[in-house]
Amino acid sequence: MSGGSGPRLDTGVGYALRVPGSWFEVDVRPATRAASAAELVNRRITDLPELRERRADIVRLVRNQAAAAWDAGAVYCAVMAEPVADGLLPACVTVSFLPGPVDASSDAEDRLSPLMTTLTTKVAKSEGDPWTEVTTVELPEAGTAARSFGVEDVEDPETGSGPGLSRSVRVVTMQTYVPLPDVNRVAVVTCSSPALEVASALLDVFDAITGTFRLFRTADLVEGV
Repeated sequence: MSGGSGPRLDTGVGYALRVPGSWFEVDVRPATRAASAAELVNRRITDLPELRERRADIVRLVRNQAAAAWDAGAVYCAVMAEPVADGLLPACVTVSFLPGPVDASSDAEDRLSPLMTTLTTKVAKSEGDPWTEVTTVELPEAGTAARSFGVEDVEDPETGSGPGLSRSVRVVTMQTYVPLPDVNRVAVVTCSSPALEVASALLDVFDAITGTFRLFRTADLVEGV
């Protein structure tokens, strides 16, 4: 697995996440992401020539996912683009940092209950309909977190947002919410893919990737240098 370490946040906390070596860790910054995506894919094709015939599609996918991640406020993005018979099997993971619930306290013993109340379970009305489950998980290096996962309809980032322009796409998704220490902010690890036919396998992959997420105090990092 390759590893991505994020910036040192103004909260004095940094983060790290590991993704499989076949994934593309993407530059989300608007000024550099287009050139970065092309260079990234070219390097990968050197090692995996079987991707060559899909190069243009992979570059487009990486750029679109980087743009969508930036627009959503993400600070980190990694993309999977596995060639399949009829195209590409895509998936994406992002990391974002959001304000915590307004009624939460950074020094409360229970940081999860306010988070859990913001998440909603959805039961599929019929086979193939969207559904969402809500639970808590224990991340080995980040502690207890809140999680929602399932199949949801989200806005397609490749379409516009004006009247009659936007459309939704159905995706398998997992969002894991990790309270930051000593401050009312939350790290959100979001994984998604439109490949519904392999939803169960993807959720296992998403769980494994999210399980590598960790937070660290930047002061400790400096002292260790």
